[in-house]
Amino acid sequence: MDNVSITAIQAIQAILAPAVGISAVGLLLLGLSNRYSAIIARIRLLNDERRRFTRQIADQQELGYADRARFMSIRQQTEELLYRSRTVRNAILAMQAAIALFVLTSFGIGMSIVFGKSYYGTVPLVLFLVGMLSVFVGISYAGLDVLRSFRVVLLEAKAEE
Repeated sequence: MDNVSITAIQAIQAILAPAVGISAVGLLLLGLSNRYSAIIARIRLLNDERRRFTRQIADQQELGYADRARFMSIRQQTEELLYRSRTVRNAILAMQAAIALFVLTSFGIGMSIVFGKSYYGTVPLVLFLVGMLSVFVGISYAGLDVLRSFRVVLLEAKAEE
């Protein structure tokens, strides 16, 4: 009886072990989601500003030098922000895939415990490793975004000169 209890406890512990990965990736996803929302909001603001300039041009009004420079800067910033939104989106998708793989890892561990087949033991390990690879891909995309984010700031600073 005591052996069965220990086995059940160990089984539950093993199944819940990937939950640590799920929690860690969840925290990363929270930061990425906030970054993604900020980028999207900034793109929308720039598009509104660009539409105002476009209406001015359509109404045959001449744009001054500063307004023309800002209009060009808006286009460049929007392109950079769209690139950033794609990299952050890819990071989020990779992290979500990692969570799914960690859940499947838990399921695979449970299946290997229930059925006790030796080939069931390798499936959770492979799923976990692919999940960790997915986390690495997500972190890589997030790093690319951080490297690229400074370009938008430079574009805005140069437009103000």
